[in-house]
Amino acid sequence: GVAGLLGLVWALHEARWEPPGDIWLAANGSEEGLGDLAGMKAVMRKFGHRARATLVLEGMALGYVYHRGLGVRRYEIAARAEGGHSWLRFGQPSAIHLLVKLAAQLADLRVPLHPRTTFNIGVIEGGLSVNTIAAHASLQLDLRSEDPATLAELADHVEGLVRSHAAQAAPGAEVTARIIGDRPAGGIPADHPLVALAARALREAGITPTLEAGSTDANVPLAAGLPAVCIGLTRGGGAHTPAEYIETEPLAAGLRALAATVRGVWEI
Repeated sequence: GVAGLLGLVWALHEARWEPPGDIWLAANGSEEGLGDLAGMKAVMRKFGHRARATLVLEGMALGYVYHRGLGVRRYEIAARAEGGHSWLRFGQPSAIHLLVKLAAQLADLRVPLHPRTTFNIGVIEGGLSVNTIAAHASLQLDLRSEDPATLAELADHVEGLVRSHAAQAAPGAEVTARIIGDRPAGGIPADHPLVALAARALREAGITPTLEAGSTDANVPLAAGLPAVCIGLTRGGGAHTPAEYIETEPLAAGLRALAATVRGVWEI
């Protein structure tokens, strides 16, 4: 993020270009994990409707122009029970047993290929010790879809499964769900001038552009009906793993394309 902004300043300086208006550079957090785009929401409250366009920088994905924001709904699903000694109170409800039965049904969800729709249980935790009936367990579930109506339908189905398990839970046990993330969907057409500008800048840098949908900070302005794209700066791999990396050599081309996009914003 910050490195990309500094690279942009360097690229504009190298081009000896004087902007005809203000360029606001914002380094924000809370894009990953449970941040729910809090940083970008704060940026948009300050600058959003005053900007001609919003350009979001992505460390990887060189050549990709994200002009459609995926809707994302995230849940924490929790199970609670009285717990107790695994031998002396055998047969009493276990929060972990309740949760894994529900998780098995979630893992068997059927989602459409078109519009592309996904789900993932990213975190599961609970229990106290190997010989204790668990009093608490929880999981975090990520739902995504290119289509807001499909996402809403999937979310309704998940909430229905939770209600069903809650209704079947033994006395003294419960299963609940709460929303912990709700990323808005939105987009601009592939032929929008900002998309065309970003694609042209990539081609001029010798990079073939690919138009794509994704869940990025650009979701916030796009959902508000504002022109925005997310642009990749270089290539890399191992995303969201401890082995994540980027390649430094393609950065020069990525920064050239970014600088050209910034310069062209005043022409659209």
